[in-house]
Amino acid sequence: MLDDSTPEIDFDHLNQFVGGDIALTAEIFGMFQNQVEMWGRGLNIDADDETWSAITHSLKGSAKAVGATKMADICQKAEQLVGESNRPGAREVALQNIEHKIYQVSAEIQRWQYRRKIKGI
Repeated sequence: MLDDSTPEIDFDHLNQFVGGDIALTAEIFGMFQNQVEMWGRGLNIDADDETWSAITHSLKGSAKAVGATKMADICQKAEQLVGESNRPGAREVALQNIEHKIYQVSAEIQRWQYRRKIKGI
């Protein structure tokens, strides 16, 4: 079961790398959104093992870069669904979980952007 009691983005983790720099944080969030859009389009349950593994690995890296650890964990598990580990229906569930987390992380980013906008930052 997924833990929904913690925020989607670990801002403490992210701030270790950006030092609270709002412009840098916004840039990283923009890169994340571009990467999940690009990689998300290629994520297909019928992909060959190499493509599936490469895309889920890339999504995991994008998630880690913004502190989206729950999304990174889901992508890491999905990355293993190759060869004999690709049980019937497993990729379908993984894809749904990844898409849901992308939505949740993106919503967290939008909330962050909105808070900056209303504060005039």
